[in-house]
Amino acid sequence: MAGSVDGAIMDTLLRALPYYILTVAALGTMMVVSLSVMRGMYPRRFLVLGAGMLPLAVAFFLIAATAGAHGHIARGAVAAPIRALDGLGGVLWLTWLLLAIRGAVRVEK
Repeated sequence: MAGSVDGAIMDTLLRALPYYILTVAALGTMMVVSLSVMRGMYPRRFLVLGAGMLPLAVAFFLIAATAGAHGHIARGAVAAPIRALDGLGGVLWLTWLLLAIRGAVRVEK
């Protein structure tokens, strides 16, 4: 491949691309949710979803930065922060799901 050493640059980019896409999607979701709540389109419980997307976006970015044989950062150096960010984002996302179910289900007596 022209401009790369044995295709290493292209290989690294192809390995990182899905995680960069997930990063942009998570940040976009966070922004859309936040703006929608500010405009009154969604209830405030949706802010929990927006807050959950931020640590997930950072975790996806760190995974992308460590992709490939010669990533920007050694994966071992950021493994613990990635796990912590994924855990935090997952808990916030599950909290939002529980709040959404609670808001959608009505029990009549």
